[in-house]
Amino acid sequence: MSTPLQSHHSIEKRDTTANQVSPAVSVLEAPIVHEWPREWKAYAALVAGFFMMFNCWGMVNAYGAFLSFYDQHLLTTQSDLQLSLIGATESFLLLFPSIFAGRLLDARRHYYLGFTGFLLLFLGYLLLSFAGGNSMKDQGDYGLVWLTSGLLAGLGMTCFFTYSSHNVIQWFPRKRYIAAGITSTGAGAGGIIYPLTFKFLIANFGFPTGVRILSAVVASTTLIAFIFGMPCKDVNRRPVGSVFRFSTWIDKQAFRNKSYTLYVIAVALVYGGFYSIAFHVTEWAEVKGFGTEEDIPGSTGERPGNSGFRTFWFLAIMNGTSIIGRLASAFFATHLSNPIVVHTATCFLASLLAFFFWPFAQTNAGAIAFCSIFGILGGSMLSLPASGVAYLIPTDRQSHVGQWTGMMWSGVSIFALIGPLIAASLKRKFGMDAVGYWCGATMLLTAVLFAWSMALKRKDDKGSTTGTLVRDGEENGV
Repeated sequence: MSTPLQSHHSIEKRDTTANQVSPAVSVLEAPIVHEWPREWKAYAALVAGFFMMFNCWGMVNAYGAFLSFYDQHLLTTQSDLQLSLIGATESFLLLFPSIFAGRLLDARRHYYLGFTGFLLLFLGYLLLSFAGGNSMKDQGDYGLVWLTSGLLAGLGMTCFFTYSSHNVIQWFPRKRYIAAGITSTGAGAGGIIYPLTFKFLIANFGFPTGVRILSAVVASTTLIAFIFGMPCKDVNRRPVGSVFRFSTWIDKQAFRNKSYTLYVIAVALVYGGFYSIAFHVTEWAEVKGFGTEEDIPGSTGERPGNSGFRTFWFLAIMNGTSIIGRLASAFFATHLSNPIVVHTATCFLASLLAFFFWPFAQTNAGAIAFCSIFGILGGSMLSLPASGVAYLIPTDRQSHVGQWTGMMWSGVSIFALIGPLIAASLKRKFGMDAVGYWCGATMLLTAVLFAWSMALKRKDDKGSTTGTLVRDGEENGV
């Protein structure tokens, strides 16, 4: 029979043993994070993310082909500013509601967003087919074109945009930059396929039937995205709570982080500058004499069968080479463990290209080279913003990554709307070269802001490390 003293010692011994074993148990119970995920759902989400980007930024990247058709055939009486407003509305609505989409993603409301995006995009382009009359010259209804492809489709795009990058980053925590880069290639692929498909369908079937066929392509690819875009089960869910509470949608802590705030401003300038060139590249090619606008049979009856390099190929080249930039930026961001370095370098190079090559290109070869290189740089710039947020967000706010990303895109949306409109106004007043100067100025300022954001991040990290070492030393009696 044990004495009270012996019982006391035995309890202490058991407690000591438990303390020695518990760390080993916790290590065994900790989830193993593989370099590449082992679940097929992760790769299904990667495919889904590709098609999400294919139908949001891919369609926005293709708008230059739509704008060219509207300007030459369907809506010739509308000003360049009015036509640019359609594409700018797409960009704005794709980005601004992301503040809500990002928070809903943190609450694991993926399927609600996916189905809504599928429905709105399909309806937007299906109803667009009724805005062109009989596809004859000037039979288009500008208000209906804006309402369907600008407003309705733009709202559908926002459901997929934040979803695409947010989901793959969570499925691929060790390879998040590469996964985000692969997903973003969907934007480049859509920017190639949709202009070519649009041109082919309009030429062979006319605007109403051609756009209805296009809406079927949109419906089938967005349905794939909806079905396969499964959320990662290992991520903690943050319930939405009251929808009327400010803190539900806005994390005030984000804007106390100076590096994040500068980063948001820089990304806003990227979108305001880059799409100014993307929207006008086909018109620039025609004005400079690098290519010709082909006639659409049955729409104007003018210039049938013109030979020569077609202007829409310049947009296709830019979007095609952007795939190279998206993959290359993912590789370098992973290798350097810092996507903002890649942002800074590509924006600086893009500013030089816009300043010196857009105004002074003299030959077809020079124009093709400009579109190819600018496409690579643009793909690099546009593929990394969500990865940049994941890099900047503090460790204790990781569960807010969807919210911070959505807040960024909502802030960016204002400049994505007004940037192309500013460029269109400058072009009307000073000529086509002004578009390049506008883009170059915004890209140069962007490079400075990215570098500043990166410097603040390194300073914060250094201060955090120093503070941790001091606390550890105090705890150990040093």
